[in-house]
Amino acid sequence: MKRSYIVLLAVFFFLAISALVIIQVRWINNVVSAEDQQFRFGVNEALKEVVSELEKAETYKRIIGEINPQPQPAGDEETPDLTVQQSAESKLLERYGFDPDVRSVIISRAGYTYLLDSESLVPESFFDETEPEEQILSAGARARMTSKIISIENIVSRILHETPPLRDRFTSEEIETYIRNSLDAVGIHLEYECAVRGAYGDIIYRTPEYTESSGANKYLRQLFPNDPVPGNNILTIYFPKEEEYKFSLIAFMAISSMLIVLLLILLATGTFIVIFRQKRLSEIRSDFINNMTHELKTPIATISLASQMLTDKGIPESSRNTDGLATVISEESNRLKVLVERVLQTAIFEQARLELDKRQVNLHAIILRAVDAFKLQVNGRGGTISTFLDASDPIVTLDEPNFFNVLLNLIDNALKYTIATPEITITTAAWHRGIVITVSDNGIGIPREHLKHIFEKFYRVPAGNTHNIKGYGLGLSYVKKIIEEHYGTIKVESQSGKGTRIIIHLPKEQPKK
Repeated sequence: MKRSYIVLLAVFFFLAISALVIIQVRWINNVVSAEDQQFRFGVNEALKEVVSELEKAETYKRIIGEINPQPQPAGDEETPDLTVQQSAESKLLERYGFDPDVRSVIISRAGYTYLLDSESLVPESFFDETEPEEQILSAGARARMTSKIISIENIVSRILHETPPLRDRFTSEEIETYIRNSLDAVGIHLEYECAVRGAYGDIIYRTPEYTESSGANKYLRQLFPNDPVPGNNILTIYFPKEEEYKFSLIAFMAISSMLIVLLLILLATGTFIVIFRQKRLSEIRSDFINNMTHELKTPIATISLASQMLTDKGIPESSRNTDGLATVISEESNRLKVLVERVLQTAIFEQARLELDKRQVNLHAIILRAVDAFKLQVNGRGGTISTFLDASDPIVTLDEPNFFNVLLNLIDNALKYTIATPEITITTAAWHRGIVITVSDNGIGIPREHLKHIFEKFYRVPAGNTHNIKGYGLGLSYVKKIIEEHYGTIKVESQSGKGTRIIIHLPKEQPKK
């Protein structure tokens, strides 16, 4: 797949993820708004029920108080105001079209109404001629009913026209009980604070923790709205933990959805990073195979040609130059050996962990062997390779063959990437846990933007106009892996045009597995 297709796929994928995030955010906002409206509706319904219950309780208490008034202290008894009672009865009689002066009222079963006074009332002749005895009894019941109607109207009249002070119309126990029960009925089990204000804004009652400066939402409701002249009596309530309560209702779903979206973003990012790395690794590996194939063909062809010349009977012995051909075969064989070593180094990276044969060896002796291997090449270019082995105790535990290859790779890179006369310096120094090894050169250096990639497998720093530098991008990645297998660290310091310095910290003792 082309790189452009992968980039386009990544762009579309992240656009889809962005759209999903926007939808999730809008959904969460809508849920928050819905929960807020539902909470407000529940609180208002609860306050409506509280106001209704307070009115019912007050009406009930006043009716009971009118029917069964509290006994007055001795000596303060008053006789009923008969004049007031008679006046009320007279008004009732006038309402139904009767003469207030006529006190005797009889209503027959047939629906006829009779007004009788003391002079015209003759029970014997009247009832014998017109009404049976049972109708007389019915007339008495009707009279008693009329008396009760008058009494009830008197009570209702006093309730409607006599409004007691607000503080006498409820108790703190009543209002708190009604509020708690009403809130529980609508599913709101939060602690609340409330206050009752009178018509002039004075606070008649409030809970101990109530404060006007609270930043919570306040809910208001008029008390006793059915009074003949409704007063500006207000019940105020708020919930100190309202926001936490609302958040708790949606917290699980909101957090879960956002975590899932975040996980998708991380997985998508990781997936595309792996895809790009694999794509790059595939390209580098393809280049490596092509280079390696080309490099292998050259010594094989040379060895084959030299072998044919040695075995060709048509060439006289004096013209064969057997020694020269043998030298060519030997050199090309060594070249093949190096190439095979590179392939084996590639195989090393496919293993999860190397099996190293670590023993106590003299590090300085290994460094001097590696220097001797490159002295002829350095001298042939007119350069120098210097050593300053100042570590007081060079005995360390390591795998000698692999560490020797590490030093060969470092010196080979120093020579390969030095255009001018090479000046290579190798030093050792004591470290509190072991030895510090430094390999410095005066080569072309490494640009800063490439420093973080130089230890990656198959990675090669672009050499600009220098085209004769051959390699496979395995040297430093192999070096880093071997150093880490010895529980050491490696660091590179370099500037373009000013050379490179590689610093290795190698512990003397290896941790026991």
